[in-house]
Amino acid sequence: MSIALGSTGFAQDKPTVAFVPQLIGIPYFNAMEAGGKRAAEELGVEFIYSGPVDTNPVDQLQIVQNLIDQGVNAISVSVLDASSIAPVVEAAKAKGAKLFTSDSDAPDSGRALYVAQATDEGLGTAIIDEMVKRVGEDAKIGIVSGEATASNLNAWIGFMKKRVEEKYPNVTLLEPQYAGGTAQRAAQIAADLMTANPDLKGIIAVASSTCPGVAQAIETAGKIGTVVGTGYCSPNTARAYLKSGSFGFSVLWDPEQLGYLTVWAGKQLIDGTSLSAENSVPGFASPVTFNADTGILLLGPPAIFTAENVDQFDF
Repeated sequence: MSIALGSTGFAQDKPTVAFVPQLIGIPYFNAMEAGGKRAAEELGVEFIYSGPVDTNPVDQLQIVQNLIDQGVNAISVSVLDASSIAPVVEAAKAKGAKLFTSDSDAPDSGRALYVAQATDEGLGTAIIDEMVKRVGEDAKIGIVSGEATASNLNAWIGFMKKRVEEKYPNVTLLEPQYAGGTAQRAAQIAADLMTANPDLKGIIAVASSTCPGVAQAIETAGKIGTVVGTGYCSPNTARAYLKSGSFGFSVLWDPEQLGYLTVWAGKQLIDGTSLSAENSVPGFASPVTFNADTGILLLGPPAIFTAENVDQFDF
């Protein structure tokens, strides 16, 4: 069950696991909440889901502190400000609670572990491998990214380049073009790429905000079936483009599974169970890996969404 912040009605005879998202009311974190609820029912714990109404780190920390004060056994946080969370980690330890991170980390905070959705290398490798399956091993591929300073986007691009260099020497990966945060700018860049490169076979939208622009540019140019679009975007963002054919696929991860794994991890921390390098989690097809050196529990490889499977997801 899900219990709102401030409720004192959770059952004391069951361990309690909380998840504090970066903000409430958006499909991504709603999916994590659904996974957490499902895990709680299957694992015999009480689940608390509560977060700020906007991305305010101060509000988020106050919610975490309130949960600590309520006596919640394990609290997971999708961290908004990694530099400010260490004090609540210490406050949790003082109360005997386990505080850990999920979806967004604070590696230097003293957190118990981090439930990670995917690695940068996994994301970069997956999108190249899936693209090459569709366009061939001698294709020219363009990249439309978001902000030029975004460290996560640049890391994914770096691993795309590494994958091409190591496995697909005949693929031409064009230098990334940066659209900032606007779909309109992404559409213009994608259109220009197709004009300047008549032999272009694929375009990768690296930021979710650039996915609609890239897809619309392919549609407007009449290049469906000639140029394969893709990006790191959720099923709800990509659905229409997958069905029109302007996107061949999209890459992300399944936040419902991430929510399940988060509650499962909280239960292990409460029980004092030592995690192994590979862990069997109910309902997961493959073992979930844990790196004891970094404290990272990894959900697994990225999810690939296509026209055939997209309607199974809602986020």
